[in-house]
Amino acid sequence: MAQSGPDKTLATEHLKLSQKNRLLLLEKLIVLERLAKSEFEIRILHQKMMQDAHYFDLVITELSALQHPGLTTVVAEINLLLSSNDNTPAPAPAVAAVANNNKRWLALTAMAAVVMVAALLWLMVPQLTSAPIASQQLQMADEPIVTAGMARGSDTALSAPVAALPVGKAEIVFRLHGSNTIGEKLAPALLEAYLKSTGITEMSWVKGPVAVERQLQFVEDGVLKAIELHAHGSSTAFEDMLTGKADIGMASRAIKGDEIASLKPIAGDLSKVGNEHIVGLDGLAVIVNQNNSVSRLPVETLARIFAGEISNWSEVGGNDTPIKVITRDEHSGTWDTFKDLVLKKFDKSLVAGAIRIESSSELSRQVAADETAIGFIGLNYVGHAKALAISESQETAAIFPTRFTVGTEDYALSRRLYLYTPTAASDFVKDFARFAIDHQGQQIVQDTGLISQNLRAEKIQSPQHAPAQYRQYAQNGERLSLNFRFAKGTGELDNKGKRDLERLIEFVEQNSGRQLVLMGFADASGSPQRNAELALERAKAVEVELHARGIAVTAVESFGQELPVANNTSESGRARNRRVEVWVL
Repeated sequence: MAQSGPDKTLATEHLKLSQKNRLLLLEKLIVLERLAKSEFEIRILHQKMMQDAHYFDLVITELSALQHPGLTTVVAEINLLLSSNDNTPAPAPAVAAVANNNKRWLALTAMAAVVMVAALLWLMVPQLTSAPIASQQLQMADEPIVTAGMARGSDTALSAPVAALPVGKAEIVFRLHGSNTIGEKLAPALLEAYLKSTGITEMSWVKGPVAVERQLQFVEDGVLKAIELHAHGSSTAFEDMLTGKADIGMASRAIKGDEIASLKPIAGDLSKVGNEHIVGLDGLAVIVNQNNSVSRLPVETLARIFAGEISNWSEVGGNDTPIKVITRDEHSGTWDTFKDLVLKKFDKSLVAGAIRIESSSELSRQVAADETAIGFIGLNYVGHAKALAISESQETAAIFPTRFTVGTEDYALSRRLYLYTPTAASDFVKDFARFAIDHQGQQIVQDTGLISQNLRAEKIQSPQHAPAQYRQYAQNGERLSLNFRFAKGTGELDNKGKRDLERLIEFVEQNSGRQLVLMGFADASGSPQRNAELALERAKAVEVELHARGIAVTAVESFGQELPVANNTSESGRARNRRVEVWVL
């Protein structure tokens, strides 16, 4: 194999390309990188090709030798682009042609052209580090690859062209570990948007040794820095914070009492509002194949299916076929939530033959491809499967998971998504957490398919059995996409409620002239009269908080134990029934 010369650097090249052609050439190199990965599982670094002539020579020679039509076409397009540039002389071959092998000759000729492309790109990017290139070999599939940060929507797109970052070890700014539900899509989008909001535009994702580990690398003040993102499941958030491996925990369930106790000496009380950040809401969708005739199930029936007590779809009104149970892995917060909301409620255990999967996306794909399967995932992963309506019991109405029913937490399998930060966290960590729960961050939550906490008013159809006064409000007003709930055993708003007060104030300021109505509800554990009093007390407590912030309330109503959204036979169900709805007229 011919070499381009000992110790030759690209700094000696003096080709000039137009701005348009520079961008086109950069696109071609990225295509070459992706094609090598998809067709042959060969991982190359287009950034390294910009900086090292020998590596560039090796890549082009090796890929050309594969004689793959797609790779050959891309190399030829690069050669043509260079030769057609007005200010660039036609490239000359950098290696000798191999006799009687026309394809090899074309590939090696193209190699010289691409080396010149690398020179131009290298010259256009500031050389931010002098770290040497450690290896001259292609990186194979088991090694990390640097990929350009790609847009996930208009709010998270990078406005500047992708630039080559320095080669070398990055300084870790903070480490974000935990939930796959948050870490797979939401966390990457939030991190990109947060860095962009601080004025950073050059960033790249670096994949780790496994699919759920990566780094977001960026340049700040000439220094290569990185944010570490590991998404192995909610339990690992608290395990890694305890062992000093994580600075922020991501969880798709609330922190448990024993976790609070173990982390308190080193991180502070993570149940407090300054440490626990509800970043969004998610509905735990129970999914089946679209061809499955079953459309709704009570939670108890669902528990029996996942416990293996019901093993044929004909037992719940479907076809006479066995049920294949697919679940998330044991480290997943999605699994923890399902276990708590469904299995533990009825003292059930998961059937021994259940298939366990680490990725929510993969679980959804498997259910969508199998008419006998049933599984559960976050609402934004339903994909090509079908979500079932779920009822708390045979006596309560089945509710489909929608953005509104999850936002109000009326849907039986709604859940909150959390970020946890230590009391003494760095400003960088605290600023990111604040960004995630503020309006801009919540818009990104919505863009990634989860449920934003930004408030919206919606016209709803009241139940036929609702009290006449409630039906009147439903006819004349709109309901906001939140319910105020209270900390367990207290009359104090929970952490979400405290943040929702700020969001409600913002909504009122932006919708001047609209009148607020607060409606209190209670569980059915006491007498109807006492429950009506308790419901009114809760609504009045919210009114006091709003008045203290200068917000007027037009009416405060109590509907006692009417219109339960959950079963009153369990503590979790009673807690969901104790709520304050907010309406606007």
